Amino acid sequence: MLAEPTKLLASVSGAAQAPAPWTALAPTRWERTNLPSVVEGDPSADLGLAMPHLARVGVGERDAQVMVDLGQINGALSVCGDLTVAQDTVAALVRGLLELPRQRTVVVSVDPSASALPGLNGLVRVRSVTDVKGKAPDEVLNSAQELGVGLVRGAARTGEVTGFVVLLDAPTAEEARVLTDLSAPDGGGWIVLTVGDVPGAHWRWYAESDGSVDLGVLGLSVIVPTQTLAGAGTGRV
Repeated sequence: MLAEPTKLLASVSGAAQAPAPWTALAPTRWERTNLPSVVEGDPSADLGLAMPHLARVGVGERDAQVMVDLGQINGALSVCGDLTVAQDTVAALVRGLLELPRQRTVVVSVDPSASALPGLNGLVRVRSVTDVKGKAPDEVLNSAQELGVGLVRGAARTGEVTGFVVLLDAPTAEEARVLTDLSAPDGGGWIVLTVGDVPGAHWRWYAESDGSVDLGVLGLSVIVPTQTLAGAGTGRV
């Protein structure tokens, strides 16, 4: 989804026709105009109920805000390349998933020191990847419910999207194996967002030191806002 100053542009996957008030520019590309208040405020505000996994990732051409439906990953997203920018990218996606009032997604942060992504309400924190796999799903979901985050259905999967597993550090070989299992079709409905590579990742993005990120199969390049003090002075905002 691209939010330009006067319109929204959406890339979709083979719908029969564009529903009103959208106009089809091509079978997989829709346009919606005359929404200045939405675009200037929160471009995804009127889409939250229909697309609960829509998260802002950065700024593209013509200063368009770029948003991605992470429910379409159907597996794992690996953000490779420059470590700091890759970490900022994953952090930006998590913040997008947990933005109110659209916070309807379980996000499990694998965080041994419990110091990553500070101040975000709605994160279920675990100390290792095996904690996600080893704990009963009810335990994770009950923790999420206490934080006000509920289970939602994802349009891209045959079952439900249980939630997102997030790593801000590159996984070890053993962690990558567990993540691959979690994000498999029979892995419990988890989608993985990680810095570094996971074998078999359905999406791979590539981060550069200047703050730009190539979104791979999506065919876009964006500038990701800095989420850390390490980005100060780089020109990313």
